[in-house]
Amino acid sequence: MTARKRFLIAAVGAAAVLASGAFAWKATRAPASQVAFRPMATARPLELISQEVHTIKPRGLVDIVRFTGTTQPIDQTVVKARVAGRLAEVLVREGDKVAKGQLLARFETTELQAKVNERQSAVDAARAELRWASRDRSDKETLSARNIVSQSAADQARSTAENRTSMVAVSEAQLEVARKNLADAEVRAPFAGVVGERIANQGESLPIDGKIVALLDTSHVEIAAQMPAADVVRLQVGQAATISLEGFGERTFNGQVTRISPTAQAGSRSIPVYVEILDQDDGLRGGLFGTGAIAVKEKAHALAVPAAAMRKDAEGEFVLTVEDAILVRKPVGAVRTWSRGELVEVKGLDAGMIVVAAPLPGLKAGQAVKIVETR
Repeated sequence: MTARKRFLIAAVGAAAVLASGAFAWKATRAPASQVAFRPMATARPLELISQEVHTIKPRGLVDIVRFTGTTQPIDQTVVKARVAGRLAEVLVREGDKVAKGQLLARFETTELQAKVNERQSAVDAARAELRWASRDRSDKETLSARNIVSQSAADQARSTAENRTSMVAVSEAQLEVARKNLADAEVRAPFAGVVGERIANQGESLPIDGKIVALLDTSHVEIAAQMPAADVVRLQVGQAATISLEGFGERTFNGQVTRISPTAQAGSRSIPVYVEILDQDDGLRGGLFGTGAIAVKEKAHALAVPAAAMRKDAEGEFVLTVEDAILVRKPVGAVRTWSRGELVEVKGLDAGMIVVAAPLPGLKAGQAVKIVETR
C-alpha cells in the first residue's frame, strides 16, 4: 500500500470518530436543557369528604337511656270462687270485655239457699226465746222488789235473758254468713277489663279459691324492662319516656317511669323498671314487645363534637380544625359525654369551626386539606 492510500484511510477514520463524538454530545445535552425548563411539581392536598368533618354550632344535648321490655296490664287478677260448689254457668269467654260488677259466673244455689233458710229459722227461734226470757226477768225483778220471790230467782232470770240475747247475736251472725255465701254464688268482675283466660267451665265442682277466669285491665298498660344498674342510677320515678310497640308501626306512645325495683335480679344482675303507657288505645294488650327512650338530662346551646374527633398527645386533648385549607391543632377541655358517649361537650372552641370528625390516622397540624362534597 502506498503512503497516499494510508493517509486517506486515516483521514476517513478520524472524521468518523469526530462525527460520533458530536452526536453523543448532542444526545446528552438535549435532556438536560429540557429538565432545566420543566416546572416544579407542588404537593397535593389531602381530600376530606363532608362526612369526615363536623361544623360546630350550638345545639341541644340530650342524655338518653334506652330500654326494651314486654307490656303487661297494671291491674290483672285471677277471679276465684268464694264458695265451694258446682258451677251452674260461666257467662264469659276469652276476649270478652266486661264492666265492673258484671256477672261472670254463677254457682248452683240450692244448698246455699237451704242454709240461709235454716239460719233464718234459728234466728227466729232465738228471738222468741229472748222475748220469753226478757218477760220472765221483768216479772222476777218486780216480785223480788216486793219480797215475793227470792233475789237468787231474780238473778237467775236476768242471767237467762242475757244468755238468750247472746244466742240471738250468734244466730244473726250465722245468718249473715249464709246470706253472704249465697250472694258469693254470683261471681262478678272486680274491675272493668278483658277476659284473658277462661279457666273453669259449666258443671265443674270447685273448692273455695278455685280459679274461674283471668281478668286484665288493658286500659292501663306498663312495660316491664330489665335494665343494667349503670342506667338505673340515672333514672327517677316520674321521668317521661317515649315508647314504640310492635304492631303499631311508627306510632309512639307517651310513658312515665312509675316504679323502680329496689333489688337486682339474681344471675343477670339487671334491675326491673316499670314504665306506664299514658296513651290509651284499644289495641294495647299484654305481651307486646316494646322499646323506649328516657331523657335523663338535657342542656341547651352547648358546643359538642363527635367522640371520634377527640385526639390526645403528650400535651393533652385536642382536635384538628380546618382553617384556610390547613389543619390546625386546637387544645380542648372535655366537659362531659352525651348520647351514650357518642358526643363530647367541650370548651375551648367557637361556633362555626370545622373539625375533623373521623378517626383518620396520620393527620398532623400544618397539612394542607381539601373538603370534597359528596352526593
